[in-house]
This record gives sequence, structure tokens and C-alpha cells, in this order.
Amino acid sequence: MPAFVGADGRLRARVRHTAPGAYEFAFDGGTVVTVEAPDPPPARRDLTVRPGERVLRDEAGEPFLWVADTWWYAFSERASDADFAELVELRRAQGFTVVQLVAGLYPETTAFTPQAATAGRWSWTPDLGHPDPLWWDAAEERLATMVAAGLTPAVVGAWSYYLLDFGDERIRRHWREVVARWAALPVVWCVCGEVGLPHYDELTAEDLPDRVADLVARWSAIGAELREIDPYHRPVTYHPCPAFRHHTTLDAVGDKAQVDLVWMQTGHADRGSVAQSLRALDRAYDAEPPLPVVNSEVCYEGIAAGSSATLQRMLFWSHMLGGAAGHTYGAQGIWAFARGRAEDPGDVWGTIDWQEAARLAGAAQTGLGGRLLAGLRWWEHRPWQSGVAPAATRESPFLPYCAGTETERVAYVPANSLREPTIGISLELRTLALRELGAGTWTVDVVNPRTGAVAATHRARVDTTGSGSCTAPTSPPPYPPSRTGC
Repeated sequence: MPAFVGADGRLRARVRHTAPGAYEFAFDGGTVVTVEAPDPPPARRDLTVRPGERVLRDEAGEPFLWVADTWWYAFSERASDADFAELVELRRAQGFTVVQLVAGLYPETTAFTPQAATAGRWSWTPDLGHPDPLWWDAAEERLATMVAAGLTPAVVGAWSYYLLDFGDERIRRHWREVVARWAALPVVWCVCGEVGLPHYDELTAEDLPDRVADLVARWSAIGAELREIDPYHRPVTYHPCPAFRHHTTLDAVGDKAQVDLVWMQTGHADRGSVAQSLRALDRAYDAEPPLPVVNSEVCYEGIAAGSSATLQRMLFWSHMLGGAAGHTYGAQGIWAFARGRAEDPGDVWGTIDWQEAARLAGAAQTGLGGRLLAGLRWWEHRPWQSGVAPAATRESPFLPYCAGTETERVAYVPANSLREPTIGISLELRTLALRELGAGTWTVDVVNPRTGAVAATHRARVDTTGSGSCTAPTSPPPYPPSRTGC
């Protein structure tokens, strides 16, 4: 595997030891080093993808539920180390399992932009001669904080347009540095952010399709080399750009690159992005061979003063019950660790301090969704829209969703406020029917998705025809009037 040079000028290699004992390393040039590993390796969850499965698993084979936050600028010095550690602990406690971040070549900035500095330095030396070891050493402290808390870093190598500034060989060198330093950690690789995106001022060029195709092909070649040089074979994906109607990894590179995980990016238009997102999920879910699918970017909470916590809940549950392997949350302010100032990256989308944004309600409710699913056999669930009535369709996405197995179901009812404003209070939702249940006695818990509290519990007796009746203990109804048909 590649070696790297630390800030002290010494040649180093980072590996994951698998058992106590002596390990021998041979560096290019003939230097041999023996290292004693006296202790067993610490427990952690290195992710893998099994052929033909739509879920991620750890090395022990246990299903891994992807519940991610978006910190593209995770290494920015706009957050102190202490504040960063506090955010890591907050997300861990809320139920998040993944953090999406960029290895220094960030979106919405360019090389040597002061806003992208870490410890006063940038990820490459000023002459672009080589990666700056001082930057990388400082970045690794942040990465170590995440890994120690049990959060899996999903590392984006660079945003697409840096390939135009750096050239192919420097970007390959950049990825070799990432692999050398971080491949031994429990990580996931994203070859490129918004693959195919040229500089923003090129988006109106007449030959834009040719420029996009050229960048996609070049990034795909870099991704192929990444797969060759990574000795740990971490899962690989690409982050798509919806400006080119690329809403999934497969839309962007499906015929050009090998991937293990499908990422989606489906817009930030509040309610207007929902139907598009779910159609993209359908396409990715139905693709062959089957792959895990995650919406890696959609409707950051607070972006353009929209996409509230109500929508965040709906996005999480509709995707999870639609077959996704997990879901990614994001908030305006956090992704760039903004400080509520006009010079912050992405300020055009809204100015909010990242510490305020970190405590928006949508994050807590997304993490809660992951915790609720973790108590179920979620990895065995399949979309089951015929199991609930009324049921959402792609044309009417703000009605209930359902997924599950023959013995376990989850139904989600989106907030009525998400529906068309002319509807008002919906009579359509006065009765929620659960259908196609197996014969026997079912327990139906009505759960508040904002708090996790059980508002009511019903006992459903279902006969061999699939029909049945419900009884509920005496309690205030969760919504007036309340009737649940089974």
C-alpha cells in the first residue's frame, strides 16, 4: 500500500492489525521495519458490500444502518477541536453512524481559498508540488475523533472541477495520499463530488455536455485506479450532480465505472424535490445487479429558508420504507461549518452559524428514525405499499408509506401540512388501514416520529382472509377522530 510522509519528515505507513503479534513492513528502497502489536485490535465496524444485497454490512456480517450527517468542511478551522468533538458526541448520541466529508478539495471554493484552511494551511503546498503533511496531520486528528466515537467517515476525494485545476496526475497523487493515510480506518470512498461538474462559470457553455462527459470519463479512470491501490477494498461510490439530470451514481457513471454503493443527489427545492427523489430511488433500487442505495444529498434543513424538520422526517422515512440502505441528513450552515457571515462558503443558500444549525430539530428526528429502525429487522424489510391505505404514489407522495416482512411492518404517515395547501384537514386520513397482514394477533404501536413516544397500542386479530379488527386500551386518541382499520 502507499506510504506517506508525516509532518516530521519521516516516511510512514498506516495499517490495521488483525491480531497481536509482530508485523514486518518492507518499504521501497529496501528498508524493513518490524512492529510489535501486543494487544488485540479495538472493536469497530469496517463496512463491506455483499454481491446481490441492498444493505451494507460490517466484517462480521451484521447489517449496518447508514444514518449520516454532511460535514463537507469537517477539517475547517472555523470549528475548534473542542467544538468539533462536542458535535461528534452530539451526533453519536442522536443515533448517527456516518459522516460525509471532503479530503480538503472542497465544494464552492477553489485552491488556497482562506475559508478552506486547516491549521492555517491548505491540503497542498503553494506550488502544488505535493500534499502538505502539516495539513494532513491536523486533519487526521479530526478523523480520529470521529472513528473513536464509532462514526464511519465517508470520504469524498475532491469536488469535480479540481481535476481541471490540478490535472489527472496530481488528483491521482491526492487519492494516493488519502489511501495511504486513511484506508486502514473504517471508511467509505466517494471518488468525486458532483462528478462531471466543471467550474461554475462554465455551466452556460455551449459545449457543456462534452465537458461533463470528459470529466466523468477522467474521474471514472481515477476511480478504477483507486480500487487497485486500496489494499482494504473499501466500498466505492460517486456523488452525482443533478444539474445534468444525474440523480444517482448510476445516472452519472453507470456505464463507465464499477461501484459498490449508489449515492443520490436530488435537489434542494423543499417539497418540490420529493417526487423526483423517490423516482430516482425507484430506478436505483430496481437496477441490476442490486446495490445499496443512499440519498447522500437532498434538501438541507434550512437551505433557502426551507426544508424544515417536518420535511426531514418525511425524507428519511419515505426513503427507508422505499428500500434505501440508509439516509443522509444535511443542514445549511453545518456542511461548510459556516459562522453566519457573508464570506462563508455557500452563503448564497443562507447564513446561519453552524453551532445553531447543529441543533435544528431535523437532525434529532433523523437520528431518532435510525434508533427506531435499529430495534427492528429493517434489513429484511421490502417496500410494501399495498400494505397500507391510503398509500403514497409518486404522483401523490405525501400519503402513507409501508415496508416490512410477513411478520413485521412499519407504516409512516407524513404530516398533513406537507400536502397541497388547498386540501386543508384531510378526510382521506381519518382511517388508516393496514392490509395483507398474516393470520394471527398483531400488536400495532402508534409512535410519534418526533419524540419516539408510543401514543397508543392496538391489538389486531387477523383471520386467514387477511381481514380483522383492532382493540385499543383506553387513552386519548393521537389525532381526532382516530380510527385504525386492520
